[in-house]
Amino acid sequence: MRLEHAYWVWKSYFPKDFCEKIIAAAARQELKQGEVLRDATRQTRKSSVTWFGHRPENDWIRKPIDQCLRVTNRRFWKWAITEAEPIQFTKYTPGDFYDWHTDQRIKPYPEDSRWPGLVRKLSVTVTLSEGDAYEGGDFMLEDPRDTPDNAARRIKTLTEARAQGSVVVFASSLFHRVSEVTKGTRTSLVTWFLGPPFV
Repeated sequence: MRLEHAYWVWKSYFPKDFCEKIIAAAARQELKQGEVLRDATRQTRKSSVTWFGHRPENDWIRKPIDQCLRVTNRRFWKWAITEAEPIQFTKYTPGDFYDWHTDQRIKPYPEDSRWPGLVRKLSVTVTLSEGDAYEGGDFMLEDPRDTPDNAARRIKTLTEARAQGSVVVFASSLFHRVSEVTKGTRTSLVTWFLGPPFV
């Protein structure tokens, strides 16, 4: 489907103290190697992750992100959103990256899953690091409003999303990536919002 807005960036949406508190909370948890289905050799992704699940003690993180999503969805898409997946904290150090991928599965979640019959509709990325705390690590995505033969315009590097506390909300079907970090540490949150299939 053609979208008037494939994505939206809220620059410096969350304050510094909120971002720093999340980084500190993640530091108290065990980080594990981020994984991608069908990528045993880790050619698609290299980064460390931990999770903030659906528990009352994580509401201080979950509720502001949910509110941001509701405002953005109401303004640009008005899609039926019924569920949200747990929040993933991601840490990128030099040599880490996440190559081109989409967040949306080819088919809805299976009936024996936690979200039977639902699909990922909107993805949210929150920048936690200061923009000058790392080099590389750019968040990039495709903008399908431009034609495939015009890659310079179709592939967007969202430099405005480097500012600490910035939020990118985008259609989960879009290809996106985080380029390799060459210096410093990049930290972020990601989560996915679900709803019934588009019909």
